[in-house]
Amino acid sequence: MNLYMALHAEAEDKTPPEQDAGRKIIQLGFDDIDRVAGFAPVAKDGTLSAIYHSHTVRTRETAEGFAKHFKPRDGAVEADGLMADDDISGWLERLNAAGDDMMIVGHMPSLKRIAGSLIAGDDAAHPIQFARAGIACLQRRDDKSWAVTWMVAPSLV
Repeated sequence: MNLYMALHAEAEDKTPPEQDAGRKIIQLGFDDIDRVAGFAPVAKDGTLSAIYHSHTVRTRETAEGFAKHFKPRDGAVEADGLMADDDISGWLERLNAAGDDMMIVGHMPSLKRIAGSLIAGDDAAHPIQFARAGIACLQRRDDKSWAVTWMVAPSLV
């Protein structure tokens, strides 16, 4: 099982906290999504089940941008538990039981905490330096452990 993890693309400048969820991706962010998606070795044959994203506009737009390229069976799907400070335990259970490849688009620090928990068994480990609109591929191995198999950042492509 492959898990593709992405930090949302570059968005509008920070706004007052009550308007943060409505921040939209800027053109640079859309360009980064297209470059990364064009290079990343994500199967485009329907094996990706869905691209899950948080409740913000910027993660939805990032997920939809990747979905245009990767064509997940269920498209871009809004999901609980992917906001910056959400409890990640539900996602850890879901990912450890999943059979289909999936992608999650979220925020810091929850993405770092999910990656640390899966790879090192410690949500404080932070084994991946995520880049906006970049993708890290984690693979669940036969022994149920997780490993990073590749990463693509916009600065590389």
